[in-house]
Amino acid sequence: MKTLKRYFSLLLIGGFLLSSCAEEPKRSDDDAAETDSTEVAVDESMDEEELSFMLPSPIQIAAIFNRAGLKFQSDLTNPVSNLDNYNTKTAKYLNFGVYSADLAYAVLNDQQQLSIDYMNTVKSLADGIGMPSVFGTGELVESFEKNIGNQDTILRILTVIKRRTDEYLEQNAEASKEAVFFSAAWVEGMYLGANSGDSEHITGRLLEQMTILDNVIVALQVQKDPSLDLNFLIDGLQDLHNSFESYESVKQLEQTNIDISDVELSDEELKDFTTRITELRQKIISL
Repeated sequence: MKTLKRYFSLLLIGGFLLSSCAEEPKRSDDDAAETDSTEVAVDESMDEEELSFMLPSPIQIAAIFNRAGLKFQSDLTNPVSNLDNYNTKTAKYLNFGVYSADLAYAVLNDQQQLSIDYMNTVKSLADGIGMPSVFGTGELVESFEKNIGNQDTILRILTVIKRRTDEYLEQNAEASKEAVFFSAAWVEGMYLGANSGDSEHITGRLLEQMTILDNVIVALQVQKDPSLDLNFLIDGLQDLHNSFESYESVKQLEQTNIDISDVELSDEELKDFTTRITELRQKIISL
């Protein structure tokens, strides 16, 4: 899908700009002392090919849907009670991504107690995966709970978590694991969007996010840890990709110069898309 691929670089840059105020709000001296430095920037020297393989964070995806008018629905997120079910390495890695997306979704919708619950759940999975350094001695969780009414500070803390996760993976020669976390977070974000019941405002964002899927699949395919069972996820994402490209509404992108934001899926196409992403998400949270 050449049109979608060409659009990807513009979308990704737009995603960073769109969510920049969510990830980099103004900070006071007190905030800086409590949370750590969280500046996030795209290296302007990077060429298009390098940029195209960068994956946005769960915060950025949640912010994109949030700005499109996605309304919070508590019955859609993965219940924290499912945490005890995740005993395998694959289940822990993937649901770390799912719960990270749910955490961002709750925070951006000012669901304070649920945000705290998901924060503790993400910490538990990080510890279980072997990444205790991400949360340190617990100071991030304490600061999160203390500042739960201050969304700017909370979003900075989430950015610290993302940065520390990336640093841990890089330091331990496991940078490719970020694609595992992100793929599950992406599925969760798409699931939340597709099931929001607000197709008029959300469909365009779903279509835009589909431009990232090629990169997600490639990133998972080069992930070589044999102890992670990712075949079902790769197959499911590939199936979603193939089905999406077969939609008559999407084929218009190859035949005309219309913008992707102007594409409207038919009721049947949206139903099929929602069913496929929901089934894949259910497999992840049922591991």
